[in-house]
This record gives sequence, C-alpha cells and structure tokens, in this order.
Amino acid sequence: MSITISDIAKLSGVAKSTVSRYFNGGSISDKTKKKIEKVVQETDFHPNTIASRLKSKKNYLIGVIVDELSTRSVGILIDSMQQELNKHGYQLFILSNRETENQEDKTRSLQLLADQNVDAIVFGSSQVTREQIQFLTNLKIPVLILGQKNSVFPYRKIDDYKGGYLMGQYISTLKPQRPLFLSMPLYDLAAGTERLNGFVEGAASIKSKVIECGYNPESVYQHKEEIISYKPDVVVCASDYLILGLLHIIKELDLSFPADIRIAGFGNYDFSNKYALDLTSIDFDYPTLGINTARAVINMLAENEKDMLDENDYNTRLIERNSTANSTK
Repeated sequence: MSITISDIAKLSGVAKSTVSRYFNGGSISDKTKKKIEKVVQETDFHPNTIASRLKSKKNYLIGVIVDELSTRSVGILIDSMQQELNKHGYQLFILSNRETENQEDKTRSLQLLADQNVDAIVFGSSQVTREQIQFLTNLKIPVLILGQKNSVFPYRKIDDYKGGYLMGQYISTLKPQRPLFLSMPLYDLAAGTERLNGFVEGAASIKSKVIECGYNPESVYQHKEEIISYKPDVVVCASDYLILGLLHIIKELDLSFPADIRIAGFGNYDFSNKYALDLTSIDFDYPTLGINTARAVINMLAENEKDMLDENDYNTRLIERNSTANSTK
C-alpha cells in the first residue's frame, strides 16, 4: 500500500495542511519541519506534485511581465515577491519586454502567460492600454497591475509623486539659479508624469527647465546640446540610471561634480552609494512593495477582497550625498 500525505501527517502527529505547507515550501516551525522530515525519510515518501496540482486545479504559477529585468528596482521587487510566494508554494513565470514601446508585443506576452495556464498575472508596464485591459478582463483569472494606477484591476506601486515632492523640496534649499529636471517619458504616468509633478510642486519656489528623455543614459546624451546651452547649475534625473548619460556629457566638457554642477536622482542604485558615485538619491521601498504584491495575489486567489486596495505607506526617503554638496570653487 502506498504512503499518502495523510499517512505522513498521522505519523508526524501534525495536521494534513501542515504537511502540505512543508512540501510546498510554506511557513512551519523548525521543530515541526524536523518531525516531518524524519517520517519522510523513514517512509521514503515522494509526493506526486503533478497529480496534486491536477486535483487542486492549480499550477502554482504566477505570471509576471516587467519592462526590464536588469534594473535594481525590478531585481529587488522580484526577489521579495518570490520569497513571499514560496511560503504558499507558488513560483514565478517571468517575461521581460526590455523597455519595448510596442504594446502589441506586450499583449503577445500576456497571451504567452495565459498559454502557460498561470493562476494569476502581475502586469508591470510603463503604460497599460485599453486593448490590454480588455484582454486581461477576458482571461477570467486574477490580475494585478504593477507600477501604475488602474481603475479596473487592483494595483501596487511606489509613491512616485511623494518621491518627486521630497526631491523638489530638497533642491529648493540649494537655491539653484538654473535647475534642470531630466524626466523619463511622460506617457509613463508613474515614473514619468507623477515623479515630475511631485518635483514641480515640491520646488514651487524655483523655476526649473524640464527635458523629456527616455529610460536609458543614451536618451540623455541625445539632448546634449540642449543641456549645454541651458548651462544648469543643478540637474535632477528621474532615475539614477539616466545620470550615467549626464556624466558622459560632463566628462566631455571637462567639468566635475559637484564643483561645477550638482546632480541628484531617483532609485538609489548600487553605484549611487558613497563608495561609488556618491549620489544624492530618492530611495524607494521596493522590498515591501514586492512582499505586498505577492500577498495581494494570494488574497485574490483565495477570493479575499479585503486586500484589493493598496493602502500601504511605503517608506520613501531622500539620501543626501556628496553630489549635491556646496561648490568649493
């Protein structure tokens, strides 16, 4: 007679649900885990994962689409999501569109996730079209929008406006004469528009020039002539990543920061710390965002609507570093 999970539970002196959590990577005490492990080893038990999933009608897969996997923010977000989902036996199936602006490509990616029979979809995108909303609505599985506000589906996002506002307030204290804000694409309502609007409100006492760039350093360098002609004394980039393009321009002009120009950004990248570029930057709470995104998906799968709205106040802080220090010249 074959051993079942129920047998393992009886021999271990625990509930069947506890044994299920053990095999699905869920949270149980070390003492209980050792008891179950001992019985599993003694009985040489191997759970039939496929049969279990067929019976539960779940694949324990959460589909995720993001624009870019290589950024610090997405890396932290995905890692914290996976750790939280592991507690419930779920794995991530991740697709990246690498910053493509072709919305049809993203819709095809959504179809690919649906073809994998994922249990839910987390859709992270710089913009969400009406066609994509319609497609997701027709899937009849839980959907969560990541990074953008949405009136149709639950969403999770950092407070881009607050980050921009904190930066604007700070830049005002520097009393710049010719401040410049290099934004990300304004069709991105979060990192683009909200971040810029927050900055403008926070820096209401000064008048700043705005140049709309893309998502990469090259997009900043393409505006080299416009940046040079403005002769800014302070430049804020909507992402620390964009600062790399600005630094290339500064180097070509044989200038330095903060002596000739003060700079700041958003994202607190690894290269932003005091051991590297020493950049003043807005730090967003991506670990908590990842955890709350995972928990929201679990609640949706359990048809628990209490967690539909994102009421979390994510920690958003400005880290002041040497890049905005007063010039010694």
